[in-house]
Amino acid sequence: MTMFRYEPLPRDTGMEEALAARTADAAWFLARQYALGEFRGDDAASPVSVSLARETHRLDGWRSGVEGEGGEWLPYDPATMVLEELVESEPVTGPDARLTLSGALRWQRALTAAGLIALLPAFARVCPFAADGPLAPTGLSAAVRGRLPDPVALAPWLGRLAERDETAAKEFDAPDSALDALATAAAAWLSWWHAHVMTDTPVGPPKPPPSWNTRRMEYAFEVRASSLPGLELRAEEYHGGHLDWWALDGPVQPLPVSEAAVTRDRRKIVPTPAVYGGMPVSRFWEMEDARIDFGSVDASPADLGRLMLIAFATVYNSDWFCVPLPLPVGSLSRIVDCTVTDVFGGRTTLRHATADDPVVWSLFGLGGPGASGNGGIPPASGMTQPPSPWFYRPAALPAGLESPPVESVLLLRDEQANLAWAVEESVADDADERVDRYDRWVATAPPPAPPPPDGSPRYRVVTEVPSHWYPLVPQVLADQESVRLRLAGLNRGDGTPRPTLGQLLGETGWLYEEEVPRSGVRVERGRQYTRWQDGRTHAWTARSRGSGTGGGSSGLRFDVLEGG
Repeated sequence: MTMFRYEPLPRDTGMEEALAARTADAAWFLARQYALGEFRGDDAASPVSVSLARETHRLDGWRSGVEGEGGEWLPYDPATMVLEELVESEPVTGPDARLTLSGALRWQRALTAAGLIALLPAFARVCPFAADGPLAPTGLSAAVRGRLPDPVALAPWLGRLAERDETAAKEFDAPDSALDALATAAAAWLSWWHAHVMTDTPVGPPKPPPSWNTRRMEYAFEVRASSLPGLELRAEEYHGGHLDWWALDGPVQPLPVSEAAVTRDRRKIVPTPAVYGGMPVSRFWEMEDARIDFGSVDASPADLGRLMLIAFATVYNSDWFCVPLPLPVGSLSRIVDCTVTDVFGGRTTLRHATADDPVVWSLFGLGGPGASGNGGIPPASGMTQPPSPWFYRPAALPAGLESPPVESVLLLRDEQANLAWAVEESVADDADERVDRYDRWVATAPPPAPPPPDGSPRYRVVTEVPSHWYPLVPQVLADQESVRLRLAGLNRGDGTPRPTLGQLLGETGWLYEEEVPRSGVRVERGRQYTRWQDGRTHAWTARSRGSGTGGGSSGLRFDVLEGG
């Protein structure tokens, strides 16, 4: 085989000639420019300055909006209040388990400092923690609580001891010489207790947040700016977790605005070309970004989304400019005037983008199925509803700490039993510790009955279902079209249905049938902790709703013949 290799022999060691990129066929470049339409001049001008005027309204109120029944408007300050905390926080019904344990330990230290630690068993005997019930703590939590007094029951007794009540002191076997020391310790403890526990806090079973819809297992609320009467941003299906602009809809009504509460801001801004990764470079010898290669994108003729992206990135990239406009956090704003000045001195006033483009959806705009006004922007031809001129800048929550769920409920469908089920996966006990319902059911379930000695089959009317599975029985309403799922209980061995133990199902009497899809739903309760922009920390218990694990099987069967 004969091979030939040709190599250039440069006469000059410099790089000037190579970098000059000389060409001998200028006609080829002219032909390419003609083929690409570069000889068709548009006399288009480039923008040199943009004059913007915006109208801003600060949000200052919020209210719950469950099932369309709006509650009372409450004050809201985005600078100091966390909207997620206002919406998700559960109402306080007495001191929680952590505060009661802290109070008990504080009284133990007070007795130790006064030299009266020998009286602690008497206080634990007179004011004991509840040690019975289905949610009674076990293990180490039960052992610790059994040696300490319950602060809720202890507070009235210490009030009497602070007044040197000798009858109360005898209940705890305290000698007369310890009366003064007990009064001093009791007064200090009561001062701390009343500082942490509101005296007017209602005591009773836990209640759901006002914005929590127990029939749909999601939040619903509204926010508003008082300077925009009649315009409320409504979140109908907020599932918890992260609250941002996309969670709210705001139908715009052409209502009068209180000019005294409006902040108008006009500024001139120099536009800058839009820059993104992989865009074509403007200089001849500038190296392209090798990380993004639009030429290697595999797109079929029917893949319009990719083709439009490639066309924008390679052809129209120099036609887009960025004009930054700072907006206050927690506000509603709209552009009142946008005037562009070009290099020829021409001035062009721009309108809302959707006013000239017949689209039915905009990326960052507000709107909903009930939108009936346009705030002064005419709808374009072909639009189902006019565009919204308002932009919502939310006070979004930064990254915080989230605890593992203290309570979890799984809603699923059982095709074999033709039922939907609510499964309590975990609940919180009286010590606020997580209890796995399945592990407890396995530990307390009676052993299976032995087979008959003669090996004959055994008939069972109904099979056993785990105690933490609760049926959702379909119930047809009077209109014969709507169906709701009513939470019921299965009769156990004693003939009585066992109640739910968790808070989520304890608040729920029935659900809408569409809220339990075939994919299932998981609802959880967990604790949130974050620091806000003013430096203060916020902690609350929140709920979240997510996807389930699909269908399941409860094992419920009727008329079963076993063995044989």
